[in-house]
Amino acid sequence: MRLKLDELMHARRLNANKVSEMTGIRYPTVRDMAQNKSKAWSPENLEKIMVALEIEDISELIEYVK
Repeated sequence: MRLKLDELMHARRLNANKVSEMTGIRYPTVRDMAQNKSKAWSPENLEKIMVALEIEDISELIEYVK
């Protein structure tokens, strides 16, 4: 599985710093999530990102990759 955060940020013309400000998640964490370097994502952080980016369905944020 992978996060589609980078694509979502690009489409909304946001960078990791701005998403960090919007969510209260540390910048390095947002950057690692956007670059899919994180091994695990906390449900709290996923929820903060969904609220900040106005995402209704988790499938908009997470993609299954074989």
